[in-house]
Amino acid sequence: MYMTEGQWDITVPSGTAGWVTPSGSNLPTATFSATQWGRWERGPITSEAGFSLASNSMSLTCIPQPTTVYPNLTIGILNAARNNLFLGATVQVWTAYMPLGEYGKVSEGIETKFLGTIQKTNKLNRTQVVFDVGDPLIIAGLKIPTRLMEPACPWSVTDGNCTLVASGTDVNGYHMTQAFAAASGSTVSSLTPSVSFAQPAGYFTQGVVTCTSGQNAGLSQTVKLHATTLTLMNPFILPVTVGDTFSVLVGCDHTLSTCTAKFGNQANYGGTDFVPPAANAV
Repeated sequence: MYMTEGQWDITVPSGTAGWVTPSGSNLPTATFSATQWGRWERGPITSEAGFSLASNSMSLTCIPQPTTVYPNLTIGILNAARNNLFLGATVQVWTAYMPLGEYGKVSEGIETKFLGTIQKTNKLNRTQVVFDVGDPLIIAGLKIPTRLMEPACPWSVTDGNCTLVASGTDVNGYHMTQAFAAASGSTVSSLTPSVSFAQPAGYFTQGVVTCTSGQNAGLSQTVKLHATTLTLMNPFILPVTVGDTFSVLVGCDHTLSTCTAKFGNQANYGGTDFVPPAANAV
């Protein structure tokens, strides 16, 4: 999404001096819209030369029109913000230099003023949303070490630390990922498969279900309970209709017994069940 605070759209031709994107590439001609994504405004930016590692932040405000929708979805910008679809998004701020009296002619170059990510939503009401954007130095504030000694395994099923493969099977031969279509009776909060799962009840509890076709395509929710249906932790944003397709990934309660009996993956278990509890010395 390319936006400008200016009154009219601004086009930056390919090859413009200083025109470098966050990926480090010089994109072809790009147009910054004044109204397509609503009216966007940024707060002040502090720049200083020094050896301080203090992170800087910037406010980012959007005042959309009622018809302004989130890219590739049918929901509005404010609804998308309410469902945290902007969190973690990269934000880059440029200043375009134009000859006096020639608005839109970016012949004097473009300068990067700020680069960061959306950290949280500070304000959200019926008319606007205000985000807090932090620069990369916010990483310097992370606690080291990042891992805490705790009994439960901190890994997510099939991530790089768990090493299980989503397309694989467990020790009982059940597929860990199951595709299905929504049957009659499915709602935004509960999904009924058109064909009953071969996996036993509870298999997908704490798993993740992703919509692969329909109005919610690309969106995912956590499974709160797997019985004959899948009850979701939070509802999907848009209506679910009969025939919408989904894919659900196996759940895990992050205990050593489950990792062993269900997956046979104890070698990659990340919990610290046998660390002695904290004690006071007298």
